[in-house]
This record gives sequence, C-alpha cells and structure tokens, in this order.
Amino acid sequence: MDEAELQVVQEFKRKAEIHRYALEIEAGQVELLEGYVNLLLEYPEERLSGLKVITEAAVRHGWRIDLIIQMIEEKVDGSGVDMDSLNNDDMYYYCYQRALYEQWMGRPQEAVEFILKAMCVADRLGMERHIIKCTAVLESLREMATEEQIERYRMFLTGIK
Repeated sequence: MDEAELQVVQEFKRKAEIHRYALEIEAGQVELLEGYVNLLLEYPEERLSGLKVITEAAVRHGWRIDLIIQMIEEKVDGSGVDMDSLNNDDMYYYCYQRALYEQWMGRPQEAVEFILKAMCVADRLGMERHIIKCTAVLESLREMATEEQIERYRMFLTGIK
C-alpha cells in the first residue's frame, strides 16, 4: 500500500475504534468512559457527537458526568469553534440529551436553556418533528423556568408560525 492508502486505513481504524467505544458506552459500560473521553480529546472532530453519546448514556444509566462534560466542552470552546454557532444534527442531539441530563440532575433552568438551544438548532435545520419533542420537554419544565426563559420560548414560537 502507498502512503495515501495507509492513511485511509488508519482513518477507518480510528473511526471503528470511536464507534466501538460509543456502542459500549451506550450499552452502559461505564468502565470504558475514561478511554472514550481520551479518544474524544485526541480527535476534536468527534467531541460533539461523543458528548451526545455520553449524555444520553448518563441519563439512561444514571451516571453523573458533570466533570466530563466540563472537560470536553472546554476543549470544544478552546478549539475556536463556538458551540452556539454549530448547526448540525450532533449539536441538536447533544443539546436535547444535555437538557434531559440537566433535568435528571435537578437543574431545571439549565435544562430549559439546553432545550431552547436544541429547538433553535432544530428550527434552523428544518427538523420540525424534533421541535415537537423539545416542546414536550420544555412544557414539562415550564413551571420551573424563569420568566426570561418563558419569554424566549414565546418569541421562538411566534417566529416559527
């Protein structure tokens, strides 16, 4: 194999390793979390999708992952990528899962912030069905939301009519 072909093979091996970790994390193998986080720190382009996997697994399996979230988010923020400017499926799913995590952790205002972000990304991407999912979550948190959050929610709803 020449150099270009070797690079392609290495890339496939890396992606396979990351996906294997993601599947194991989703299945509840918390002992692999440290290795997965290390991989995410090594490969910046995988961090956001990795955060989604980790937060989803945390809610499903009852893990407390605040330090992991903070560590990876600092790396994402330090990479010159503004998390609020990312308009892709990974950002939507991360914000949605993060809202569920914050709700599970008993931090309703933080949950509302993330569900509002998820709604905005879903709207920009034309993901109407996901806006409905977000609305259901937000309505379950409405009584604990701040007035400012409720106002932003109303403005969002007015903007999509």
